[in-house]
Amino acid sequence: MTGQYGWKVGAPPPVLGEHSVAKHDIFEQYVGIYIERLTRTPGQTMLNLTLVDGFSGGGLYRRDGSEVDGSPLRLLSAVEAADKVLKATRAKGFVVRADFFFIDENPQHIAFLKDLLIKRGYRSRLEQDIFVRCAFFEEVCPDILVHIQKKGTAHRSLFFLDQYGWSDVRLATIRTILGTLRNPEILLTFAVDALIDFLSVKTVESQALLKIELTREDVRALMNLKTGEGWRYLIQNGLYRHVQDRTNSRFYTPFFIHSVEAHRSYWLLHLSNHRQARDEMGKLHWKLNNRFQHHGGAGFHSLGFDPSCDLRQGLFTFMFDDDAMKRSEAAVLAQLPRMIHDASYDGEGLPVETLFAGNCNDTPVTSDILSRQLALLRNEGELVIKTHDGSTKPRAKTVSWSDRLVLPRERSLFSRLGW
Repeated sequence: MTGQYGWKVGAPPPVLGEHSVAKHDIFEQYVGIYIERLTRTPGQTMLNLTLVDGFSGGGLYRRDGSEVDGSPLRLLSAVEAADKVLKATRAKGFVVRADFFFIDENPQHIAFLKDLLIKRGYRSRLEQDIFVRCAFFEEVCPDILVHIQKKGTAHRSLFFLDQYGWSDVRLATIRTILGTLRNPEILLTFAVDALIDFLSVKTVESQALLKIELTREDVRALMNLKTGEGWRYLIQNGLYRHVQDRTNSRFYTPFFIHSVEAHRSYWLLHLSNHRQARDEMGKLHWKLNNRFQHHGGAGFHSLGFDPSCDLRQGLFTFMFDDDAMKRSEAAVLAQLPRMIHDASYDGEGLPVETLFAGNCNDTPVTSDILSRQLALLRNEGELVIKTHDGSTKPRAKTVSWSDRLVLPRERSLFSRLGW
């Protein structure tokens, strides 16, 4: 998000906003989680990875009287830390073969970043595995996709697209990334409050709205929601559906970072095509619980728009704290019996992965929360959990993705609920 910041060689770096601290924390910590998840095979000795910072800025800020690293240096540091741990713990050695692309359209920002990287000891790696580009992200994206494809068939890649507003990255570009590569993940900043303020039928033909593929009919439908209490949340609900539909992402997290300075909220959208990636990002939001908000309910389907219900009646600010965890667990416990019953799976039962993957997008629920509530239902005799080979798990505390869920013949809980 470089639009509000400026860098110039020889001048002090800009002051880092508090809301940007949360983003940089997510970026750095998710890289560590990502590498750890992909290197769990004991005999593995190498991981190919590409990290793309599409709006890198100059890479350095001031905060509380001190200089602090920006996203380029924090991404480099995260990979180096993970690589060091793997080298120390693997008998056969390990190497994380990571390439980095740092992109900004402002020549002064790029000059500052190159100077910073050289001062930090990265001179020999420039144009080897660290590529700094003065360009718009969308101009160099095709070449980056080719680079990733040439590295191997897995296409492991993370795109950090910290745009300043909501139209610097076209939804078509994200669609291309997700459709071209096998395993990309995208972390996209999206200033949804600013977009809502911009929306009107008069502005529908603007180039910015065309980039996110909002038609006149789309804008009119969203504007029709602008009545009564909670209308902003209703429009946000429609917009994140639009983003998911137009990017073709199978999994996403539409959670918010609230900017105290700007008195606005914006999305940090995580888009991917893999259930595990979505689950890990959800867990990280819970870990960093004082930075993020979720505008919706506590259980499954908490963001889904049901035209038969008034979404505003159930709206509250969900802060990923202890109270939110208790509400989430209670909601999931109440929802699961009906969800499993309605799945109407064959006699072998409903796979846990199928249950989670089919319902995880519209919720702050993670696999950990789901696993605990499934075990509780099993312990109360309301559910039977079987392994993939058909044996029962009467006492195990953990639930695996391949486990299957079977309804018992005696459904005391179901009968109490009137089923």
